[in-house]
Amino acid sequence: MRPWSRRSVMLALGAGVGACDARVPLDRTAAPFRTIGVVSPAVAVTPAAPTNLPLLSAFGSMGRFVDAALEGERDRRLAEVLRSAEYRALDRWTTHLTLALAAAGYRPVAVPVARFDLAFLARYPPAEVDAYLDTVVPEYGFVADTPDGQFLPFATVSVRLADPGGRVLLQERFVSNAVRPFEAMPVAGPAEPRLAGEGLFTHDTDRVVEGVDAALGMMASHVAAQLR
Repeated sequence: MRPWSRRSVMLALGAGVGACDARVPLDRTAAPFRTIGVVSPAVAVTPAAPTNLPLLSAFGSMGRFVDAALEGERDRRLAEVLRSAEYRALDRWTTHLTLALAAAGYRPVAVPVARFDLAFLARYPPAEVDAYLDTVVPEYGFVADTPDGQFLPFATVSVRLADPGGRVLLQERFVSNAVRPFEAMPVAGPAEPRLAGEGLFTHDTDRVVEGVDAALGMMASHVAAQLR
């Protein structure tokens, strides 16, 4: 399953800024915009199940080493659960974002492009829109403070809003239920489901999918709210 395989009207080069390297607050002096071109998002192929251990010195270097050794296995098992449920994060993020923009009063218009990496695009194809919304989701899944849990759904998204001339009107990175100091602005994420360490690896597919989808949905609503 390759989330990049979609019809494209343009081959666009990545700008090499998958993370929000330069933050730009919303330009409220820009001309009002209602029609937003939703550029085909870039979303990580596989989910993640990290912890915040690198930031918790009380666990020491040994605790962080053990967690690093276990993280790959957590990622693999989480990916298996989502794959068995035929959950496609790219499609769900696109749907959530489109619905959130419409609910916020905008007119979202799909702008198909080819994505080759987790980076903002260097340029956008011509379209009858007031602004382009470029989103990159490098992380989504479950996160906890320690390997024992409780694991909570989380997501990270980089956002760029640009006018038709290419001027950046907003650029920021947001993260829910995880700690990314100096990298992303923290926002509220889903409070449920809460999974213990072993719970993340059970076959309770519905709860796992529900959590991942809730994280993406809440993040999409937050992004739409930032454009006001």
